[in-house]
Amino acid sequence: MEIGGNTQGLKKSQVQALEDIYGIELPQNMIWTRELIDKLCGLTGAINREIAVYSDRKGRIINVIVGDYATVSLDSVEGKRSPSRLSGIRLIHTHPGGSGRLSEVDISSLKLLKLDMIASVGVRDGGPAEIYAGIPSARDTESVDVFGPFGVDKADFEELLEQISAADRLLRGRTETTGSTRERAVLVGVRTPETPVVRGVSEAEISMEELAELAHTAGAEVAAEIIQARDGRDSAWLVGKGKISELCLLVQAEGADMVIFDEELSASQQRNIEEMLGVKVIDRTGLILDIFAQRARSREGKIQVELAQLEYLLPRLTGKGVILSRLGGGIGTRGPGETKLETDRRHIKRKITHLREQLMEIKKHRGIQRAERLRNCIPIVSLVGYTNAGKSSLLNALCDADAYTEDKLFATLDTTTRRLDLGEAQVLLTDTVGFIRRLPHHLMDAFKSTLEETVYSDAIIIVADASDPLVEDHIRIVDEILAQLGASGKPTIIAYNKIDKLDERNIAPKTDKAIVEVSALTGEGFDNLRNCLKKMLFRIKARYRLSIPFQNGGSIISWLYANGKVFSAEYDESAAIMDVELYKDAAEKVQDYIVEVMPAGGYKS
Repeated sequence: MEIGGNTQGLKKSQVQALEDIYGIELPQNMIWTRELIDKLCGLTGAINREIAVYSDRKGRIINVIVGDYATVSLDSVEGKRSPSRLSGIRLIHTHPGGSGRLSEVDISSLKLLKLDMIASVGVRDGGPAEIYAGIPSARDTESVDVFGPFGVDKADFEELLEQISAADRLLRGRTETTGSTRERAVLVGVRTPETPVVRGVSEAEISMEELAELAHTAGAEVAAEIIQARDGRDSAWLVGKGKISELCLLVQAEGADMVIFDEELSASQQRNIEEMLGVKVIDRTGLILDIFAQRARSREGKIQVELAQLEYLLPRLTGKGVILSRLGGGIGTRGPGETKLETDRRHIKRKITHLREQLMEIKKHRGIQRAERLRNCIPIVSLVGYTNAGKSSLLNALCDADAYTEDKLFATLDTTTRRLDLGEAQVLLTDTVGFIRRLPHHLMDAFKSTLEETVYSDAIIIVADASDPLVEDHIRIVDEILAQLGASGKPTIIAYNKIDKLDERNIAPKTDKAIVEVSALTGEGFDNLRNCLKKMLFRIKARYRLSIPFQNGGSIISWLYANGKVFSAEYDESAAIMDVELYKDAAEKVQDYIVEVMPAGGYKS
């Protein structure tokens, strides 16, 4: 059996003495014996390092680890944690220096690893001074009861063993009642000299606030947040090995189950960090993918999420990080199924190809629907904007629809289209997936078929949360993403939503776009929005009276039926007289045949 931890500088005889600890067996009615305590204290005095011994409920020693008395790091035992019960593992470790009192790190390690018990032995002059034991409370799953001090000759462990059994029953009962337990996460960000500053605040801090919201949306509880200022990102550790060592202690002190980085980690970075921390490590992209996996409802949405996840995970299949080698579940592991992620690369690539083919079929079907709308000359308007700006709520209020809404990020993944009555005419209003800072490119690629609704729409309404102090920066990010999609040149209205939350209204952004203030909650500003939309549609469409000579009009007439709305067609001796509604840019094709131009579909200028 191997000795874990820091064994550098130890003599062979000392290493052998540590290995001999594996031969000690503990009676099942005892948690420790004098033989074990004396052995640990003697070795601790000799090497001046902490020694930790893990044992199971049958009394077998399953792991021996050497620490450093200055910076203690208690390692996890593989595969022994479960959210529904205690691990069945007891930990006894030494404290060089005399005090056997449990430290904050000891208590948090007990919670994090879901240990049955943790005992600390104070070592003085190579012998035991006092022993304290910490056991999860039988009354509150978040508390720990501390017992002691005990002497080295203690032989009656009935009270402690009964406490362990009661704590285990309490944890099982709570899990069965709630159905799940929230994972605790430590968030980590990086700030470099190149990090932009938005309204006097570093974008690293803004992004970390978003990361905390994302973690909450995914179902995690944020235990702590740290941002490291660096000249550049470390290629192996992202934040530097020293900071990872500090992070290891923070994880133990906070009882965290995972660490979430506000960056996209490479496969090697993720593997290196997981090996040092001993807990699950995911990055911003993995967190967003997990949220998408939870919220996708339609067949198309599920296919798009699965494709994005597989493309993200493909380069990580060679590693044996926590997220791939352990099937523990939780945030960052949902989606196509953990067993698929453990198959060979060829299988994953075949799956990706199959998913892309399915999306192509859906794209063709969407194209047929789009062509039908074009033939009917029904304008399409897309609602876009930052996630949680209120797009779905606005759609519901304007169209009396029932699109899913929730006060969380990415509540909507699947496009929803409803008819909006403007009085003289009607339009189709389409809700789309929300945008966010540094939207992962895996999602942009996978959701192209959905985002194409924005590209092919006739106009765009950017929905912005007027109550958010960073609303102008959110609009900037939306504009950048629209430019990436090729939809930046479309007629656009900025709808400042949630004005009911504002005490004072002073919205005066520098933009050439049309601006309206609305409240999806109260309906305020809806008439202004409808009027603004009607004026915009008037500017992009018109009704034309055409005179098309027979000798060269066959193909033109067919094109008009395919690309416009034909109200009437009459024929005289030499030409076809047609009354047609067309987009103004499309009308350039029949410029030579235009006799009269009128407002489109009753829209008033």
